[in-house]
Amino acid sequence: MLKYLIYILYFLIGVSLGVWLLPELVRVIPAEVPALLDNILVHALLGGIIILAGFLWSVPKVENLIRHGEGLIMNRSLSEIFFATVGMVIGLLIAVLISLLINTMNIPFIGEVVPFIIAVILGYLGFQIGLKKFSEVLDLFPWNPPKTDELKVVQKKFLDTSAIIDGRVVDVVKTGFVEGEIVIPQFVLDELQLIADATDPIKRDKGQRGIDMLNSLQESSADVSIKPVSYDKLDVDHQLIELAKSEDGAIITTDYNLNKICQLHQIKVLNVNELSDAIKMVVVQGDQFDLLISKAGKEENQGVGYLEDGTMVVVENGKKLINQTVKIEVTSVLQTNSGRIIFSKKVS
Repeated sequence: MLKYLIYILYFLIGVSLGVWLLPELVRVIPAEVPALLDNILVHALLGGIIILAGFLWSVPKVENLIRHGEGLIMNRSLSEIFFATVGMVIGLLIAVLISLLINTMNIPFIGEVVPFIIAVILGYLGFQIGLKKFSEVLDLFPWNPPKTDELKVVQKKFLDTSAIIDGRVVDVVKTGFVEGEIVIPQFVLDELQLIADATDPIKRDKGQRGIDMLNSLQESSADVSIKPVSYDKLDVDHQLIELAKSEDGAIITTDYNLNKICQLHQIKVLNVNELSDAIKMVVVQGDQFDLLISKAGKEENQGVGYLEDGTMVVVENGKKLINQTVKIEVTSVLQTNSGRIIFSKKVS
């Protein structure tokens, strides 16, 4: 539909130029033009055909440009669009007043070119101020209610594909520790679908798990929503960063590299792995707790069990206690590059 509208627009531009320019061109031509061809209808039709044929190659480019602009507008709220339009109109009105002042000076060339330049600059500035400063503009009006100290704007949280597949974010959301709206952009959903449709069984299982986690997430909270975002090429990390910057939001992820890139762009990151590390069970020498010994250790007579966060616990003389839950006492804690190892003995 948009392509045909562009065709019509090109044709109408050609009709206007034909009616305006072709009569002048006919007068310049030394040969006599038949009266049947020298009329406004022929001029309009000929101008439309010439412009349409000459610029037909540019239709796909113009169509992509319009769709890109449409995507940018659709991602903005109605209030932002309204104030951006008002700002542009005010900028153009100021440009008209300045142009009237310049025209009274009767300076050649400047009186014709400078008003156009001023209109472009002030129109653009008005648009940007209305778009990005509309909340500050509202504060200038007396009927705008004053903000209280208790009123706090909560950032939107944008979910990364890795965090959805990981699944732990579902439990975090259920506990209520994450405030505000949780948004799944359309391109993240599309990447999940691509992974779920992969031929590799491991990737396919991950994608299907991610979709299941997403369904659980929507059921667990009313603040979870899917945001339609138009895009030309699927590049999730880049698109997620750009979206978070434009919406002044935070990103929830488990991706180490994305975490680092977000820090470079000064975007707030909620890393599920860091949260998991922060709430690990604190164990010190002398602590006692119950532990299920699940397998034999590397050394003779050792048994091995695991805490809920996955920390390995080595039990002295615990080999004979495999598949039993016993009370143990921590004797030492060893911190390694891969994590903690807790050494213990059975409480007699």
